[in-house]
Amino acid sequence: MRKLWRALLALLLIALLVVGGPWALVQVLSFGRTWTSADEAPSNDVGLVMGAATLNGRPSGYLKARLDLALQLWEQGKITVFIVSGSTSDDEPAVMRAYLEENGVDPLDIVEDEGGNSSYSSCVRAKGIFGVTQLTVISQSYHVPRTVATCRMVGVDAIGVGDDETPKNATWRSYERRELIANIKMIVDVVMKTDVGTLIYDPAVDEALARHR
Repeated sequence: MRKLWRALLALLLIALLVVGGPWALVQVLSFGRTWTSADEAPSNDVGLVMGAATLNGRPSGYLKARLDLALQLWEQGKITVFIVSGSTSDDEPAVMRAYLEENGVDPLDIVEDEGGNSSYSSCVRAKGIFGVTQLTVISQSYHVPRTVATCRMVGVDAIGVGDDETPKNATWRSYERRELIANIKMIVDVVMKTDVGTLIYDPAVDEALARHR
């Protein structure tokens, strides 16, 4: 019986390290770098809007909340150029572009990243393809710390602003819990340098920024 308890204790400690270690790293790397209000957030030239599901060619509730927060930052002059990064499986970048344009953003100030299949890939591609080394991540508040941490780990000086107005229902809570596993995957992706597609420089962001200088 004593051996069994020792084995269970060892398994518990391993689990705490596997789950708690990445969580703690995310907290350290994102500390003092996340906000839930556009009013309080600092300015950056580039905003990275993280993709989410679309519904019949329109943003889902979660994606719309991200885009509305991005628009608040833009209206306050805290974002100049947007990278809309998501999966093409349900046309996330195109849907995000259309929504921003509908709400007054100049099409020339929106750059689509069609390879943003994960937070890791969005961060790596922002730097590797578009040459961005400083940006503001926009997503839900539970997602922002990990995305900020991921970007920092791949060489992008990131801050984040997260939607915290979406109802905290069962779906929200499930996404919060999922972050614990996603933190582990982030470490694996960074250490293994997971492939995110060919990284060929695209001047779209630099050209958009140059229009405002």
